[in-house]
Amino acid sequence: MFRLAPLRRAAAVAAAFSIAFLLAACGGGGGSGPDLAAGALSSRGLFPESSSLAGMCSLADQQRWLRAYMDEKYLWNDEVPEVRPADYGTMPAYFDALLVRTSDADGLARDRFSTSMSSRAADVMQGVASASAAVADYGSSRPVPLVRTILSTGSRKVGYILFNEHSKGAQDALIGAFGSLRDAGVQDLVLDLRYNGGGFLYIAQAAAAMVAGPSIEGQVFESVRYNSHRSAENAAGTFIFSTRVLTGETTYGRGHPLPQLKLPRLYVLTSQLTCSASESIVNSLRGIGVQVVLIGDRTCGKPYGFHRKDNCGQAYFPIEFQVYNAQGYGDYTAGFPVQCRVQENPRTALGAVDEPLLAAALTHIDTGRCPVAGRQLLASPMLQQSPDPSPLDRPEAPPADSPMYQPGWNGRVLQP
Repeated sequence: MFRLAPLRRAAAVAAAFSIAFLLAACGGGGGSGPDLAAGALSSRGLFPESSSLAGMCSLADQQRWLRAYMDEKYLWNDEVPEVRPADYGTMPAYFDALLVRTSDADGLARDRFSTSMSSRAADVMQGVASASAAVADYGSSRPVPLVRTILSTGSRKVGYILFNEHSKGAQDALIGAFGSLRDAGVQDLVLDLRYNGGGFLYIAQAAAAMVAGPSIEGQVFESVRYNSHRSAENAAGTFIFSTRVLTGETTYGRGHPLPQLKLPRLYVLTSQLTCSASESIVNSLRGIGVQVVLIGDRTCGKPYGFHRKDNCGQAYFPIEFQVYNAQGYGDYTAGFPVQCRVQENPRTALGAVDEPLLAAALTHIDTGRCPVAGRQLLASPMLQQSPDPSPLDRPEAPPADSPMYQPGWNGRVLQP
């Protein structure tokens, strides 16, 4: 399990960054609109179309717009708490007050993931071209920094891919990585998602497709379910596996053949940072009968996603949909449990055969069992109590102040 200190540091940096841009972007403008508080509309269950209120940037008008938008788009729109808009002096505070925090079946807050931030901060987080200079200043990482072939003790040829973010450009990088491993004739694959908080769903769709073989063509990858106002979108929200690129990036356009490893099983290295679109890779492959073995720590538990919506310099990411695999399973809000629970050792290099999570995967590949050494390492007081180093300080790990650790990036957004 990752220690919380570096994650708090990352969250604090991201929050400070977001607030700085919010203060710079709030501005004025927009009409005042009818003098009717959002709370009055809410109490009667009457909301105008949010589009009729967009761009009206007084605080009261933004609150009216947001309450209408939440009624239209929010997954739990019929459970939004009744609050007085006048009690909230900022839009982030009002947005947070509207979120559904009641417990789910696992005893966790129903909505732990919706977030908002300034539009500029959201541009940085999502790699929008106009924000490229800020991205360089704020910190970023390559989505696929390590690809290698390893020979296990039992002489199995194993491919290893460190996949850090479902960001634009990651699909191109993954296609190159999978192509090289296919050409090397790997017999097993270890996909390292321990730092991968999610992002664009089309990238997860392509990654999962490249693990399997041509028989996946036309099978259900995931289906998306929205709220009761959006039944037409539910009907159209089924995503299908394909052996070709469905959403093109820079190098490989739509229709380009995907390199496929044709593997009956996949090893995934996980942590509590493994979230959202990363969990879609696991769930979708299990849905079509591919064995997925998880090693490390339980994943974050986010079968939800959203589309970004901007208004008056603020970007909103309210949960809009839940995803389900081909077998109709999508209730993993407590995260996916691992088959081999193994403690991190930040002193070992990522991709090295003695790195505990990868070593456990190699042992399982050869023997079908979790290594005893991994269980002993989990109980090691020295590793649990030592304050340094952090898993985020390793070479090839995303830096602790990376935009990907901002909660909004863990979005399972469908496409750019």
